[in-house]
Amino acid sequence: MDIVNALIPITVSGVMPIAITALIARAYAKRSEHRMNVMIKAIENGADLDQNAIMGIKSRVKSTRMELVNRLGSGVVFTVMGLMFVLSAAFGLSSFPSWGYYPGFPLLAVGIGLLISFFYGKKYLKSQIEKEDKR
Repeated sequence: MDIVNALIPITVSGVMPIAITALIARAYAKRSEHRMNVMIKAIENGADLDQNAIMGIKSRVKSTRMELVNRLGSGVVFTVMGLMFVLSAAFGLSSFPSWGYYPGFPLLAVGIGLLISFFYGKKYLKSQIEKEDKR
């Protein structure tokens, strides 16, 4: 076995994930340090400020309508992806005909489940959506 053929899998499966994780961790550390410096300067100057806004903490209050729209979008994407895998396997568009069934059916099931939860949620949460719209 050639050394190059051995190094490629090692690099892809070992070195790349470690490098990506290190870069993400460094970015979070820099962002946290920057926020801390902003907080320290604001406290030194005696500014009255909202700590949650400075630290980037957002309120987790989501509207019911947006949750339903997110379910609809995810359901459509998963359903279309599943259909494409299954259809490509059924019509032999890939080099391994049965390959598309393995990811296709689970993606199709998740997509259809999300679409069903959207339509039932829309029906059963109608009063809550109307209450939120009035506010």
